[in-house]
This record gives sequence, structure tokens and C-alpha cells, in this order.
Amino acid sequence: MPDLANRDPEYLKTTLATWFSRHLPEGSDPVVAAVSAPGGNGFSNETIMTTLEWTEDGVRSEHRKVLRVHPTSHTLFMDARFETQYKVMDALTKLGVDFPLPTLGNYETDTQYLGVPFFVMDHVEGDVPADNLPYTFDPDGWVLKATDEERATLWWSGIETLASVATVDPSTPSLSFLDRPEFGAPGLEQQMGYYRAYLDFAKGDRPQPTTEAIWDWLVAHRPATEGPLGFSWGDARIGNIIWSDFRPAAVVDWEMAAFAPAELDFGWFLYFNRQFSEGLGVPTPSGFGTREESIERFQALLGRPINDLEFYEVFAGFRFSVIMVRLTDLLVKSGVLPEDTDMGTNNLATQFTSTLIGLPTPLEMNAAADS
Repeated sequence: MPDLANRDPEYLKTTLATWFSRHLPEGSDPVVAAVSAPGGNGFSNETIMTTLEWTEDGVRSEHRKVLRVHPTSHTLFMDARFETQYKVMDALTKLGVDFPLPTLGNYETDTQYLGVPFFVMDHVEGDVPADNLPYTFDPDGWVLKATDEERATLWWSGIETLASVATVDPSTPSLSFLDRPEFGAPGLEQQMGYYRAYLDFAKGDRPQPTTEAIWDWLVAHRPATEGPLGFSWGDARIGNIIWSDFRPAAVVDWEMAAFAPAELDFGWFLYFNRQFSEGLGVPTPSGFGTREESIERFQALLGRPINDLEFYEVFAGFRFSVIMVRLTDLLVKSGVLPEDTDMGTNNLATQFTSTLIGLPTPLEMNAAADS
């Protein structure tokens, strides 16, 4: 499990103090006062929060930094392109984009410190909508405790941020590394090629009846044409934004960035909110825009129609279903789930996506595959 429990905090403090001393001016004398892991620390990489002090211009001051650390014993995705998120944020910062990003520090490849590469960012103060319990479900969470007006500000500024991401020029040379020609031409073909390969990698020789049926639906309903090729955030959802006063303070988690039409991100954005509301049998938080209102606003911001949105929402469900196959294996190997769990085939992603396209339930499909 990629969390701080696998590291000795005191050793970590000493090691990080040594690292910072080599990246700060002479005489800074950095001391790491505290290290912690954020709640809901994920499997794609480890996150370490640090509080440290150093001397600058004769003044001792406190600083908060965030380290993103390469996975040490697992990879959630098919290929651990850990450096992708740093390279994307670095390129976007240098482009001067109009949406907020964390301030980046150094990228460290020397494994003497943490055993794996890592990079440093400034801590961004704010709130993040929870995944567990989902922000739609937790009455004590900050989203549901907000006013309708505050939630409306969050929703529509999120849509505006998504549209701003879509304006990034995909031909920018510093982003060219995102092209994965081994999976097809840039755009939908490449995305479908990658996630098909990812499913094959994750499932091995185990049946995945619902996820395979969703794939078959996607192949049968693939759009004949697609929107203009653009830059895609990849994991575009309100849970990957740090919010301050219900407006984005930092857009994070860029490891799924790619080249694709804007529909890919917008479908993912809508799908996750629907999965956390319709999929859980709870209402969408009041103040959030409806699907129709959101489409209208995004189209206006983008300056063109959004096409084949149902396909892209289902594709979002397929992508998340594939991730759940791999995540289940990691949770089993970590002892979090029992070996006989069916979460890899029967989970929120497969359940909700199957309802979107009229499939039997995952339980029914699993039973049919076993008979």
C-alpha cells in the first residue's frame, strides 16, 4: 500500500532535510519538522506532505511542500510513466496557461533518497471533494455543507477550467512526448488502443464479462468522425482540483494526460459526477448544473458543438472499469481485500456503466460467464 506507514518518519525527515539542503542556498539549514500522508492517498503514486523550516536572508521561516513519489512496489497503470505529470505541469506552466497549477520544485532521479524518483511542489491551501465517502454522499463533507450558491460557483468554475484546458495547443513541442503511436493515431484511436491494451494487461486470463461487453458497445458505436484534436487532462473531475472559496486554486493529477478531442475530458467530467449521484442513488448536489445546462455552457465556452457525448461518457465508464480491475489486484496483494473478492468485475464503474447502455447487471453477467 503506497502510504507513509511503509517509511520510517524520522529517517524520512533526516533524508529530506539532506535533500533540501542540497537544493537551497548555503546556510539555509533546512529542518523537516513533520511529514504526513493525505487522506485517501492513492495507488498511482505516493504523496508525502512536509512541513519544514529554513533560513533565508537571515530570517527563519516555515514552508509546506508536497512530494509525489514514484510507485515503489506496484503500478496502477499499465506503464508507470511517473514523470509524465511533472513534464506536463512544467510545460503548461511555461506556456502561461490561464488555469492554476501547483508551483513546481525539482524533479529528482537520484534514488539514494527515497529509493525511487520523486518531485516537489509547493503546498496549495484548499479543499478537495472526497471520493471516499463520495462528496455527493457525505452530509458532513464540505461540498454538501456549502450553500447552493457556493456549489454553483464550484461547478461552473470547474466547467470553465475544463474549457481552458481544452485551449492548450496540442502541437506544443514540449508536450510531444504525450503521443503514443504504438496505440494508434493521436485522438480517440490512440485512447481506445491504449485502454484495450490496458484491459488485456490487467485481466490476464480472467473473464471480464461486463467490461468486455462495454468494449463491444464502444466498438459498435464509435463515432464516424471526432472533434478537433486537442490537449486532454485525462483525469478531468472536480476531485482533482484543489478549491479555495469554491474556485480552482490548483489543477492536479496529470498522469493520464493525452491528445484527444475535448469530448474525452468532458465525458469523464460528467460521468464521474453522475456515477457519484445516479450511480449511488443520491441526488446531484443542488447548485450543480444539470447535464443539459453543462453541455450548453461547455459548448459556448468551446465555441463549437459537443458531439457523441453518450459515447464519451460510456468510454469514461470503460476506462474506469479497466482501472478497477488493476486496483482490485493491488488491494488484494496489499491485504486490504480478500482474494475471493469480486470487486474487479462488480464495482461502481461496471454497475453504473452497464445501466447506461442497458446491459444486465455485473452479477448477472458474472453468473452467466460461470455457467
